[in-house]
Amino acid sequence: MAFSTDSSFKLLWKTDRKLLTYGHRDSTYEPQISPQNLSNHSRYIRQDRPANHIAFLKIHKAASTTVANIFLRYGYEKNLVMAVPKGLGGGGPSLSPRYFYPPPENGTYDISCAHVPYNREDFSKVLPKDTIYIGIVREPFSLFRSFIHFFRPKNVVDLPGENPVLKYLSNNEKPVKFERYTVARAIDRMYDLNMMANEFGFPKELFFKRDETVIQSYLRKLDKEMDIVLVVEYLDESLVMMRRILNWDLRHVLYGSIHINKRQYPRLKFGSTEKNLFKVKSYLDYALYDYFLLKFQDNLKRQHSDFYEEVAYFRKTRMIFDNFCKSAKSGRITRSTLSFEGSEWNRPFVLTVEHCKWLYISGVTFYNRIITEQGLRDNCNVTSYISLHQSRLFVRMEARVESYWGENPRGRVGVRTPAAKCAATVPPITR
Repeated sequence: MAFSTDSSFKLLWKTDRKLLTYGHRDSTYEPQISPQNLSNHSRYIRQDRPANHIAFLKIHKAASTTVANIFLRYGYEKNLVMAVPKGLGGGGPSLSPRYFYPPPENGTYDISCAHVPYNREDFSKVLPKDTIYIGIVREPFSLFRSFIHFFRPKNVVDLPGENPVLKYLSNNEKPVKFERYTVARAIDRMYDLNMMANEFGFPKELFFKRDETVIQSYLRKLDKEMDIVLVVEYLDESLVMMRRILNWDLRHVLYGSIHINKRQYPRLKFGSTEKNLFKVKSYLDYALYDYFLLKFQDNLKRQHSDFYEEVAYFRKTRMIFDNFCKSAKSGRITRSTLSFEGSEWNRPFVLTVEHCKWLYISGVTFYNRIITEQGLRDNCNVTSYISLHQSRLFVRMEARVESYWGENPRGRVGVRTPAAKCAATVPPITR
């Protein structure tokens, strides 16, 4: 079905089963699954309540801002308690009051989806026992390339010569210290080549000495503790699996891509020579990625045909959603709403231009919005806290449309927010 931005655009998109086809560029099998291979198949019709307690491990340059936006929109709509960062970079080294506004007194957060290195013991102190833990991985060299182009760490891009990436990767010096990754440090320098493993909380000794026994032991630990690990190369399939685990309506996992870096720098080369050098040094990230990619692909093969139908339906719905929002943003259409029928996976819903504004904003912008609605002021005079639901009655998004629609992601990196300036004065959130 073609999407049109002119006046003939149909406001009601009806499901056509003939259009529901599934395909993936890496697929080597047909979705014809025998009954005996359905052990991991989860039905989409569930009687229990949707999951409202979620910990998303946000990994830099792994589509994590796009996915985190899903959780931020859901938490905002449901008036849930979010783990809101205080300072730079939309996160911190730990999920503690030093870096995050504390949850309600004697309470917990409902959702954590900021940049925080994984530490199950620390997470458990501020998240409910029934929290669903979700991770995400991306092919490591692709992540490395995206990271360098986006952050341009000085200890890589400032190296002399025609190929600073190759020069950086050819350096055989061992790291002299280990630090958990944060975005503020990334701008200055790149500390190691196992960025995902760093944020997944791998033991620090593994970054200095390769030990396959310890690596596999920690991977099994992660496998046991994570309810699902999304794979960027299978993002739509991952989100459909996640939706079923969370028992959410499909509309809640629709997304728009955020922080896509289109800039390329001629001096930064990423060819086969660079990749081969990188793979040798990024052994932890490749072990992590290969482990959860294989698990995800095995799980994918066990799914019933209705899973593939849902993925196809989700993909087409998302494309229409995305096209409508991009057309609205550019002013090419005058209609302000788009209606969708219900299906096996979602109730009927109406998309508005207001929804589009939330679809493309970064986590930092979203968190600042939450902070503002909770009563934080630039001069640190804190008024009474109000619920997000009540505040929404009089705090209108139209006042800051330009910051949601024309935001420059790199302009946001390293900005010291009002939250950072006034962190010490902010009382716990009340509900």
